[in-house]
Amino acid sequence: MTGIDDVDYRILELLMDDARRSYRDIAEEVGRSPPTVSERVERLTEVGVIERFTLDVDRSRLVEGPTVLVDLAVQPGSEATVVEDLTDAPAVEHVIRTVDAAVVFVAHANERDVEELLSETLGDERVREYRVRLVSDRTWEPRLDEETLAIECVVCGKSVEGSDESVALGDRTYEVCCSSCASEIKDQYDALQQAASE
Repeated sequence: MTGIDDVDYRILELLMDDARRSYRDIAEEVGRSPPTVSERVERLTEVGVIERFTLDVDRSRLVEGPTVLVDLAVQPGSEATVVEDLTDAPAVEHVIRTVDAAVVFVAHANERDVEELLSETLGDERVREYRVRLVSDRTWEPRLDEETLAIECVVCGKSVEGSDESVALGDRTYEVCCSSCASEIKDQYDALQQAASE
């Protein structure tokens, strides 16, 4: 089964509400058996809809310093490494990279600590300028939009809704929209396998 149906959608909602919820509890909510729920969660993980199960911690209660939003203007071409380096910094909570090469992050630090964090983590040569703003309140509520929810073909990006095409390669299953995309991803995989063995 490919695509996302109403049962998958409800499973995702329940897991987003509480990722520790048992498959038995979810099964009762969606009217399916626990093994069916387990299979659906596994499939959603294989196709990349579920990336990981994680814990949402209120870091403001664990670290010192006010919550701040920092806008960075970085040297062109350094955005990816800046994001990677900031992600590893203990005081940094969320890092966002925009299409116009800006980097924004949430941290727990005062303005003096932000300057030190940037200097130690990124060095002076990658940051052109930055702006620090105090955060008064924030909400992080991931939501699903049932109207636009669909799995995309890994080859061409079209929706696989209603398609029965999937390709098992190695330890992953890839959802594709048609037999042409299935052939293309198999060819790409075979070429990579051959290159790796040489």
